[in-house]
Amino acid sequence: MKRPVKILLIAVASLVLLTAATAAWLLTRRTPNAEPVRVQANWPNLDSSFAFPAAQWLTDHNQLCNGSYLVEPHTPWWRLLLRMHRGEQTPLRITIGKHRTPDQLGAFLASRLTVDASVVDTENFYLFRPNTYEMYYTISADNLRARMEREWQRERRSLGLDTGTVTIRGVTLTDEQLITLASIVEEETNATAEKPRIAAVYLNRLRLGMPLQADPTVKYALGDFTLRRILNTHLAVESPYNTYRHTGLPPHPICTPSAASVRAVVQAPDTRDLYFCASEQMDGTHRFAATLAEHNRNAARFHQALDRRGIR
Repeated sequence: MKRPVKILLIAVASLVLLTAATAAWLLTRRTPNAEPVRVQANWPNLDSSFAFPAAQWLTDHNQLCNGSYLVEPHTPWWRLLLRMHRGEQTPLRITIGKHRTPDQLGAFLASRLTVDASVVDTENFYLFRPNTYEMYYTISADNLRARMEREWQRERRSLGLDTGTVTIRGVTLTDEQLITLASIVEEETNATAEKPRIAAVYLNRLRLGMPLQADPTVKYALGDFTLRRILNTHLAVESPYNTYRHTGLPPHPICTPSAASVRAVVQAPDTRDLYFCASEQMDGTHRFAATLAEHNRNAARFHQALDRRGIR
């Protein structure tokens, strides 16, 4: 037998043996995890516990799909590879809580999904509603935005709102304006029971053309959410978000408000209140007033309480 032919036969035999050995390995071996584990696959990067030659070969030949896969204990390798080949991902549970800026929310989503942080901008920020969602790790930016639009429309219907603008206590609001007002209510109090009354104050002011004078918008304008006492120097900041200097609502929400805050706006009671300030009890509640004189008395008590506690 000629030497080249002999070499070729040896090579073919070796390849057949290697293929058979690999097939036998895949059919008999199982993943090393003793507990369920989620594997985020961004080829060519894969958790070292789940990296092996067959996976690398399939990766090099574009046979495995990016994604997030929940691997049950001691799953047969061939079954895991088949799922990865087909892109049969396990949905992730993503909980969107309160975020104060589009950048914060965008960074949060980018840390958990393959989307870029720019998926959230000032124009679509209001669509991202706090809740827990199931979605795929590789969801596209367009699909994520569309998903959030559907979720908002579902929430809208649950509030009994028709499509288009909504008029509440004589004030007509677009969807984004509704969420913007709810975001101010969200930042004003953690006392859910008070939210509708706070919303009513702002609706009354909007209807009368009064500036909202909402302290949380000043914090947003300054980019300092740690302020505990708003001073005259803070009120002077020039920003479209500063509702002491500009009448009407800010151009966009100042956070992602909870469903309770949105409902508070929609169901705001009919009141004469035009003012409120934090209670001197410092318990998170507020005192409301229909006149400036009454409000000034409430505010004086609150500022005295701040002074007693040394809060500047």
